[in-house]
Amino acid sequence: MSETAFIITVDTEGDDCVAAARDHTHNARFLPRFQSLCERYGFQPVYLANYEMAMCDAFVEFGRDVIARRAAEIGMHLHAWNSPPLLP
Repeated sequence: MSETAFIITVDTEGDDCVAAARDHTHNARFLPRFQSLCERYGFQPVYLANYEMAMCDAFVEFGRDVIARRAAEIGMHLHAWNSPPLLP
């Protein structure tokens, strides 16, 4: 039986990033739980981070761990409305 490959991408960005309450990244605390589920089933997700998450200490710590263990990949998913330089 041949294996079918697919990619699990996780759009990681601030909580409710399209609302006025930006700059909140509490959801980064739940990524290790999802990562554990992926590892249990042998999946290697790709986390697509926006600027907020790239600057979030919890996400950076999480990202360094999964990269060091080669358990996931991280890419960028930038948004013009919350990535510097912020201009009118």
